[in-house]
Amino acid sequence: MTAGKFKVDVSLDSTVEGQPVLRFRRRFSHDVERLWRALSEDSELSAWFPCAVRLEQQVGGIVEFRFPDEEPDQGKVLELDPPHLLAFSWDQEVLRWRLQPDAGGSLLMLTNTIQDPAKIANVAAGWHGCLEQLAAFLDGSAGDTGQSHEQLVRHYSQALGQ
Repeated sequence: MTAGKFKVDVSLDSTVEGQPVLRFRRRFSHDVERLWRALSEDSELSAWFPCAVRLEQQVGGIVEFRFPDEEPDQGKVLELDPPHLLAFSWDQEVLRWRLQPDAGGSLLMLTNTIQDPAKIANVAAGWHGCLEQLAAFLDGSAGDTGQSHEQLVRHYSQALGQ
């Protein structure tokens, strides 16, 4: 499903075990190496990700997520193939980031296994906003989806049949 005027393609699938998986695709005008730095270097990742992140760049390494006024949450690096693949666990979910060159830029493909199916639209809206923030960070501009989080949740609830 392409989100109309949105630059993010989102689809809903499931694992063999039946766990929901959100799949995102977004093109960037930046090369794979630049996009990789934004995904894997702590200072860059924390500039657009929804919280501060510390990432040990090795399989089995710790990924620490720090939201303001909350205890840190930890995940583990599950797969790492710079500059094309980064997968890590976070709160019983798995996020897999794949990058490939694409016509003068790069294509980012993000999959997020969802632990709670009731949160699919909310998670889709959240990643939509994050990917817009990533694009703005890379472009050196202010990120704005043009819609509130609640509007995006409604959009994805309808678009993904939730």
